[in-house]
Amino acid sequence: MGSFKAGLVGVLGQTNVGKSTFLNAVMGEKLVITSDKPQTTRNRIRCVYTDADAQIVFVDTPGLHVPQNLLSRRILREAFRALREVDVIVYMVEPWGKVADYDRHLFDRLPEPLPPMILLVNKVDTAKGNALEETLLAYDATGKFVELIPICATQGLGIADAVHTIISYLPERPPLFPPEMKTDRSEEFLISEMIREKVVQLTYQEIPYSTAVRIKWLHERDDGVHEIKAEIVVDRDSQKGIIIGKGGSLIKKIGTQARLDIERLLGKHVFLDLRVGVRKGWTHDAAEIERLTKRD
Repeated sequence: MGSFKAGLVGVLGQTNVGKSTFLNAVMGEKLVITSDKPQTTRNRIRCVYTDADAQIVFVDTPGLHVPQNLLSRRILREAFRALREVDVIVYMVEPWGKVADYDRHLFDRLPEPLPPMILLVNKVDTAKGNALEETLLAYDATGKFVELIPICATQGLGIADAVHTIISYLPERPPLFPPEMKTDRSEEFLISEMIREKVVQLTYQEIPYSTAVRIKWLHERDDGVHEIKAEIVVDRDSQKGIIIGKGGSLIKKIGTQARLDIERLLGKHVFLDLRVGVRKGWTHDAAEIERLTKRD
């Protein structure tokens, strides 16, 4: 039996390529929120995968995109910070049939020397014709990648191969975290993200990007029920009405769906009380962005 291997692995890629879905598939449970809308992930989140021979500390990063305001610039800065500390980079794309313009531009700006980069081509079930093969050839021709692996995170295809390959590039060292640890984020952070996920999934236009969630109260009652009070913060008064919905219908739906995920996370019954608050212009205010999005 070989020595134990452990290291930090940055998960990078454009928005909506499936990074969070990949991480949840590797971990075997939902630790990172997902959505078909871009820029869902805002903070770097470490997910810790441990088996008998290795430990991978995945650093999930916000999707790479062209920033539109102070909030999106902060999100992009979080993604690039991940490059400073990792042993391996996993770069995820879709089977586009070519190197995306954004990716080509990014590769020219990456600092040298880089740690080993592994390409994951996700959503192979959506590939048309020779698109998968053309994607693999095109990204291989950039000379940036030590391995190229096709996967389908939603179906679990290629996940074991990806994990095995990542481990092969990690340094030999003891575990960085206790083996029972799954994430470096607190329960409060995970709960707030699960609520925000439902807002992102159930709203439209600018609402998902103008929303933050703050946990106001988290308490386990004598009967074992977890009582949670949370505030959904929006940017404008008009957005508050949209989040609440006609007769409170939408906030009730957000609460019901979030509660189910939170109960799976905690393994306990949950009473979830959601309120909506307005902090006008918070997505353009550096101090408010820091206060509402910087947690743990």
